[in-house]
Amino acid sequence: MRKLFFMLLLAATTILNCQALTVNNTAGGLSGAVNDVNITVLKVVGTMDARDFRFITESLNEITTLDLSDATIVPYNNSKAVYGTVTFYYENEIPRTAFFGKKLTTVSLPEGLQTIGYAAFAGCYQLRSITLPESLTYIDDYAFAGSGLSSVVIPRTVTGMGKGVFSRCESMTSAVVNCLMLNSFTFLGDVSLSNVQLGADVKFISEGAFNGCKALKTITADPACRLNHIGDEAFINSGLESINLKSLGLGTIGDWALAQTNLTSIELADGMTNLGAGALANNLSLTDVVFPGNAHHGGRRGAPVQHNPVPEVKDFTFAGDAQLNAGSMLPEGIVTIGNYALYNVSASIDTMRLPSTVEYLGDYAMAGMTGMQVLKTAAEDVPALGNEVWAGVDQPSVPLITPSQQSTANYKAASQWADFFFEADPYLLGDVNNDGSVTITDVTVLIDYLLNSSIDINLQAADVSQDGDVSISDVTVLIDMLLSGNSKMSLNSIRMKAAVNSQVTSDVLASQSVALRPGETRTVDVALNNTEHDYIAMQCELVLPQGVALTGANGIDRGSKHSYYTRQNEVEDNVYSLIGVSMDMNTYAGDEGNILRLTITASDDFDAQSAELVFTNVLLVGTHHEAYLAADAVGRINNSSSVEQITADKQIANVRYVNVAGQESETPFDGINIVVTTYTDGTMTTVKVIK
Repeated sequence: MRKLFFMLLLAATTILNCQALTVNNTAGGLSGAVNDVNITVLKVVGTMDARDFRFITESLNEITTLDLSDATIVPYNNSKAVYGTVTFYYENEIPRTAFFGKKLTTVSLPEGLQTIGYAAFAGCYQLRSITLPESLTYIDDYAFAGSGLSSVVIPRTVTGMGKGVFSRCESMTSAVVNCLMLNSFTFLGDVSLSNVQLGADVKFISEGAFNGCKALKTITADPACRLNHIGDEAFINSGLESINLKSLGLGTIGDWALAQTNLTSIELADGMTNLGAGALANNLSLTDVVFPGNAHHGGRRGAPVQHNPVPEVKDFTFAGDAQLNAGSMLPEGIVTIGNYALYNVSASIDTMRLPSTVEYLGDYAMAGMTGMQVLKTAAEDVPALGNEVWAGVDQPSVPLITPSQQSTANYKAASQWADFFFEADPYLLGDVNNDGSVTITDVTVLIDYLLNSSIDINLQAADVSQDGDVSISDVTVLIDMLLSGNSKMSLNSIRMKAAVNSQVTSDVLASQSVALRPGETRTVDVALNNTEHDYIAMQCELVLPQGVALTGANGIDRGSKHSYYTRQNEVEDNVYSLIGVSMDMNTYAGDEGNILRLTITASDDFDAQSAELVFTNVLLVGTHHEAYLAADAVGRINNSSSVEQITADKQIANVRYVNVAGQESETPFDGINIVVTTYTDGTMTTVKVIK
């Protein structure tokens, strides 16, 4: 029995030895040195040429491990072709289709390798990784297409690439690119590719390079990387959510290059000269695009005019971008708006502005812009139009504002332009300061006018109640308009409105953690840290976790002279609009400390795990009615007794709601409520809220 065992072991060892082979080869001699074509492991030492690769291609069908690290590839020339019709083969080159469809799992390439030929490793679906040597200078078409590679590092020595080199590698998750250019379709259809790093030398990303890379969310680039060009359809139908084109210094973007992605915002690089047709089309999440030369989302009043080097918005550029905040997007310097350029950009836009340089709008250029409330053109000369420029837009209900009385007469006489609404002094109701949008700044300007009638406002727009007189009642109606308008919009829509005519500030709201158990009511103090500017008012959206309701808001400490108004969002039931304003134009004194106390109540099934209260779309109003957009602020909610004490040093004993008829309830009435909060120390607060 023991003898039989050792005989079987010897036989197995003999088989394994036959399957692994090291050959000290002379070019052309591999076929004579390999006696068993079923070997799985082969190491070649010495020289080899195209004849040896042909032997591996045709005869070694079981090979899984190939070590060429100590081999030297020499040239071969013969009148009879070895692969296809090719008769001459260069040194340090792996011939075309040399390992096509092989079962290779591990490959070690020669140190001096310079070229990998056409489809050399294509279809090697078991090949998971390969190290490309620093000597490599060229990779031919489809060299690794359809292989099982999960990662690759392309060295900077690669000066040329063919098409689709790593296309359809469905297991590819990571790529480091150090070479000058990614050629056409390099990573086409690599659906698992999620991590791409661009080295300092990368200048060009060619046609379809990342087409269909669904897992790709962003691109990481060396700080020294400066892209010159992104080609046609380079990222089309990918999962791209963000890309910092501004820091990359990108010069041109090809046709449909960034179409059908998940981009939410993008800032184009200064000096960009071309934005291709359909370049940002059908991006359903895209809300914000900043053109080169635009300091902000629409510029600030009084800011110097900067001219845009991109002269046209080409055909289909933003077509289908339903959420795009296009109102102040187009900068001075735009001459042409192409066919279907803004087709079905249907987001709510207070005022759509056309720069003074526009000369032509193409066929259906702004068709389907059903959210446009006002169209304002700075062009004195009436731009020429293609066919059905505003198809689907209710033009008679949209005011057209022109730069002068003479230009108004010319627009009234022009085909298609004449279909808009004209009046002697067109205005947007509630736009008291005439900046084209209605925000908390209009409330402060209106209050300032009532206190000091010498300031200049749009009196027609300020008569919000439409009773023929501008009074304190218009302030109330305007606040209600803001709360009601916001309550019907999604957070994306609110974000678009908040960005119009706003500057960015580093000042921020701050909320401390709060302990909240199911069924409890607590207070949360909110601070304002404002070392950059002084403020007289604020507007924001408060997002609460499911199962928590806002039941009160009143000013404290630095905000004790301010009144606060809230309303629950009609679209998202855990979102509240919040406005704070002083009828005497008081500032929030100092530069830090509490301004607001919120009262929140948890339902009986509330779960505090990972719960947060978030202040978003925060708009702060400066002492001269400037609008500043602040970063979001986040406060934690938990049910731990160790954090039972929060910023307030007293707790709530009772909360009652009183409606305009004097009726009381433990739950809010529909409409206006007076919230009476009694604390454990016997003190009370009252605040007006609207449900």
